[in-house]
Formats: sequence, C-alpha cells, structure tokens
Amino acid sequence: MKAKRTRGTRRNAHTALKATALLVVLLARDYCAADPVIPPASSGKVTAGVVLTERDQYRQRVFELAGAGSPQLALEQAKTRPDAFAVKDLMQIEALVVADEVRWGRQQALASDEADRLAQTEAALKHIDAFLARIPNGGDYADVRRSVQAERVEALQGLGRMTDAIAQYEALLRVNEPLPARTHAAAGEAYTYLDSPKQAARAYELALKTPLDPIKRSTEPHALKRIDIDEGLFFSYLDQGRFDDAKAFLQSIKKTTPVYADLSDDPEEVSEDYSRVKKLEAQYLLYTNRTKEGIAALDDLRHDAPFDPSLISARSDAALVQERPHQAEKLYQDTLVDHPGDIETLAGLGKTEIELNQYDRAAAINAEFAERFPDSNTVKNFQRDFAAYRSPQLIVEGNGQKGNSTLADNDWGVDTQLYSQPIADYWRVFAHQFSGRADTGDGGRVSRVRNGVGGDFRYYGWDAAAEVDHSTGPQGYTGVAGTVAFQPNDHWKFSTGIDTNDNSLPWKAYQAGVTGRTASADARYQFDDYRYFDLGYGVSRYSDTNLHQQWNGTWYERLLNTPKYEISMWVDLDTNGNTLANTAYFNPHRDMTAQLTTMFQWTPWRNVDKSFSQRVYATVGGYRQTDIGNSLLWEVRLEQAWQLGPHASLAYGVGVASQRFDHSRDISKLIYLNLNVPL
Repeated sequence: MKAKRTRGTRRNAHTALKATALLVVLLARDYCAADPVIPPASSGKVTAGVVLTERDQYRQRVFELAGAGSPQLALEQAKTRPDAFAVKDLMQIEALVVADEVRWGRQQALASDEADRLAQTEAALKHIDAFLARIPNGGDYADVRRSVQAERVEALQGLGRMTDAIAQYEALLRVNEPLPARTHAAAGEAYTYLDSPKQAARAYELALKTPLDPIKRSTEPHALKRIDIDEGLFFSYLDQGRFDDAKAFLQSIKKTTPVYADLSDDPEEVSEDYSRVKKLEAQYLLYTNRTKEGIAALDDLRHDAPFDPSLISARSDAALVQERPHQAEKLYQDTLVDHPGDIETLAGLGKTEIELNQYDRAAAINAEFAERFPDSNTVKNFQRDFAAYRSPQLIVEGNGQKGNSTLADNDWGVDTQLYSQPIADYWRVFAHQFSGRADTGDGGRVSRVRNGVGGDFRYYGWDAAAEVDHSTGPQGYTGVAGTVAFQPNDHWKFSTGIDTNDNSLPWKAYQAGVTGRTASADARYQFDDYRYFDLGYGVSRYSDTNLHQQWNGTWYERLLNTPKYEISMWVDLDTNGNTLANTAYFNPHRDMTAQLTTMFQWTPWRNVDKSFSQRVYATVGGYRQTDIGNSLLWEVRLEQAWQLGPHASLAYGVGVASQRFDHSRDISKLIYLNLNVPL
C-alpha cells in the first residue's frame, strides 16, 4: 500500500519555494531602503548581523504560512497589518492564492465527472480577471501581472477556451522572460485540442526545459506530473509524423523514469509512471502500423494490471485499427462495468457505436457528455465524429478515358450522391445524379443522364438503400434500384442489389438503344485490416434479350505497412458470359481475366487526422477471350490522396492501360477523381 500524504504535503512544492523566494526579496528590499541601524531594544532574532523587528517577524510568519499551503489565510492575516505590508506585498501573496485556486480547479476537473466539475476553475478565472483589473499599470507591478496572466492560461485551458488560452500564452511569449512549466504544459494541451501538434510540441519542450517552477515527478492524484508532459510531447511528435523523434524521446524517458514505486510496501511494485511509459511503447507500435506487435505488448501489460481502464481502452482502440468494431465494442463495455465513469472508454465506445450503425447508443453517449467536458480532447474527437454523422454528406466519383475504341473512343462520367442529415437517427434521404457522354469512334456520340431520389437506412449492422430514378434521352425510362448489406460480425459481410435501369452497360449498347436490368450478390471475409477475400456474382438481362453473367473473386493482402510507406496487392479473377452474339457492342460469348495489382504508397506529410499520400499502382495479367485466344494486359496509375480530416477525403489520378479486345489491342489513357465530405 502506498502511504497517504497529508493535506499540507499534497500542495505542490513550488508554491512554498515561490513564497520563500518572495519573502527573501521583500526583506532585502526593505533593508536596502531602510536605516541600517536597528535599535538595540528591538525584539527579534539576528540573521546575518540584522535584528528582525516584530514587524519583520510577522511578515516572515505570514509568508511561511503562504508557503505551507495556506495562502488565503496568509492574505487575510496580512490585510490586518497594513503597516507591515505594502499594496504590492498583498498582491504578491494574492498571486499565490490564485495559483492555488487554479491547481485545485484542475484536480477537481480530473477527479469528477459531475456537472459542476469546472466550478472551481470558473471561480478561479473570475478571480484572475478581477485581480488583473486591480493591478496598477506600470513596471513596478509587471512581475505580479505576468504571474497572474500565466495562471490565466491554465484556467482558460481548463475551461475549454483553447483559443483564448493560446492568445494569452503567445502574448506572454513575446516578452522574453521565463514562464512556469505549468503554463507551457497548459498551452501544449490547448494546441493539441486545436489540432496544432507542431506548436504543442514546442510548448511541451519549453515545459520540460524552463527553469521556473519545473514539474517534478509526483504520486499525488490528479496533480500535473512530468509524465503528463512527456506523454503530451510524445503524441505531438506522432501527430506530426515525426516518428523517429517520438521513438528517441520514448527511449530517453524510459531511461530516466524510475521502475519501482516510491513509498510502497512492495519493493517490486512497478511505478505508475513507468507503467505509462510501457503503455506508450505499445501505442508507438500501433501508431507506426505494427498492429499485431502493439496488441501483443498491450496484452502483456494487461496481465499485470488487468483492470487498468487506460490499458483496456488502448486495447479496444487497437481492435478498431484492425477493423474489428464488434470486438472493440465488447472490450469497451466490459471496461465500463468496472469503470462506469471512465471518459476515455465511454468516448471510445461511442465511436464504435457509430461504426456499427448503433446511432441511438452513440446519441445517448453524446448526450451524457453534453457540455461537461470542454477541456477533454478525447471527448472533442468523439463529438466531432458524432457531428460528422449528423451532417449531410456529398460523394462525387468522376472518371474519363481516351483511346479504347472497342468500348468507346472517348468517354467520361460523373456520379454524384448528396445525403441529408439523419432522420430519426437511422434514415436519410438522398439525391443521386449521373451524367456521362461518349464518343464511340464511329462518328457517333451518346450521352446518358439519370436522376434519382431515395432513402437510406442504417441500423445495427444493416445498411439498405432504395431509389426511384429516371434516365433521359430516346430510351430513357423510370426504374428502381436498391441495395442491402449486412455485417453480422467482424469477419463476414454480405450484400445484394438490383437495378432496373442499369448505369453500367457499354456505351455502344446505350447508343444502340439497349437498356438493362441487373441483380448482384457479394460476400466478403475480412480477417483483419491486412487481409480480405471477396466473391461476387452479377447477372444482367438486356433489352435485346442478351443475358450477361459475371463471377469475380478478389484476394487483398497488405504486404508492408510503415508510418510513411505501404505496399499492398490485389489478386483478381473475373469471368463473363453472354448469350447473344453479333451485337453492336463488345459482347464476347465467354472471357476470363486474371491479374495482379500492386500498390506502393508514400505519405510524406501528416498532421493529426490529415495527411497527403502518393500512390503508384501497377497491374499485370492475362486475358482470354473465347475463339480469340490469350493476351497480356497491363495498367499503370499514379494517384494522389488527401485525407482532409477524419471523415473527408479527396483522391485523383491518371493512368495508362493496354488490353486486347477481339483482334485489336487498345492503349487507353484514364483520369479519375473521388471526393467524400460531410457538409
């Protein structure tokens, strides 16, 4: 068992040091300005040849009281002796009161999840603002004003007013004087909240280097500790993509962190700080895409601390990284049985509920958080995810190609879907519009426009949509389309769909007045985020009586995954069959395709949830067409992808491909763009 600390020793040691230093400065000031001759009859003790008067002794007792953790009582006593304390003296003692109020506010906020958890910090900020209004202008009071403004940074950050906290902090930085470590740390937390990891890292680095009131290692519950700053700096490096710096820093803090706990009856008890360092090592593996190793490290740590909510929360996060939301949900729920108020776990569960289409549960968690945690970055991230779910959504897919004369010499198409905000949690309405045009190479041109409206329903693993659409032009007519998908667990997903006004027919079929009705089914087995298998079947009945059938299978494997580089591959097998011969469009009786695609991705820039990647795709394979024979096919694409946030992405690319159709080989050039953003 760890020894309990008394109330006096629970106060941060730097308050006492500040009070003692203040006393020395004030006494020195008094004696430098006063007559050095002290009457022999004066009572008091002699220090370095100077006899302290009763006034000096009273001053000393008051400042010792302030340094012992009772600055408020010291201030009250000082006000009873106006002959012993000048206005500035009283303000310097009051600055200690303010510092104490801000620290207690932080501890109350971390220890409680009640509605009034920020009440102490709010009171401290009101005191600070009133105090600053009373401090006289002029250089004589600059040091008092600066110390109170430094406390204001922490109070603003504690209330979630991050922009105001940063403005105050940056104003203080413009004066080239040291700030307390707590002030830099609070600024680091504010920058982190605002997704500014570069500035956060600078603030945390200053917190570790400043000579003014440095943060020491502590066993006091909810007090700001050095490991808190270490952890903040570590994650700010990761959020910038500075993985080597994060690894080097992690190694350095591991060397300087005591392994065993102080004040413990068990000499083999591992210290809390060292346990946090070990957890950071596991999280580093997760952040650098070494998921399996990170999970193994977390599982090892859980053997020693099976009920530590932070470890279980990190393990649940890893399950999400592996694309196993059902597993993550169970881990979060089990943790909440023993730790019902754990904010990290509750926020993680809420994020998982969104992924599983359990929006009523996510809404309940969002309501439970409400406005009580404006200072929590974890809560902010969940609320941002929930806000994205509550937002309208725009999806745009555009593509064009030139040179494939067998299908269409030139063609382009843009498919746009605009979804409404959720209705009754699970429903959305949407508008769906497709526009396309092709030059078929024989002097003819064909265009196709299809407009549709429909509804979307997502509920506990189910995802269904239905729309009514109408295509324009001579062969335009009204049709319906619908899809249903179900994911019962973390491995299997099944989907099916129909479309009575098919948009995927060859362009020359549309030119000939042919339309089509299609049905499809697909099954996916996903082992984890590194591997999946797809099997699909589709059948189409064209208006010219042709029956088109297609089977396809895909094996995906991620071969290499580092923070900056990724190599993945797809093996695709595809076969098509048609019953009608001698059509105006490419329509072989039977064909088969086997191809291997590899993708190399380089991510040179990363900032929290934003990143920029460049990808190169190379495809090689064989194509067999009945009565024609075998031929080689290949394709090369260059793509750039922007992750614009956790729920917004943009990708675009160009490519060139070669394949033989019938008896002619075509080399085509392609371009495409995909956009997905919440509005």
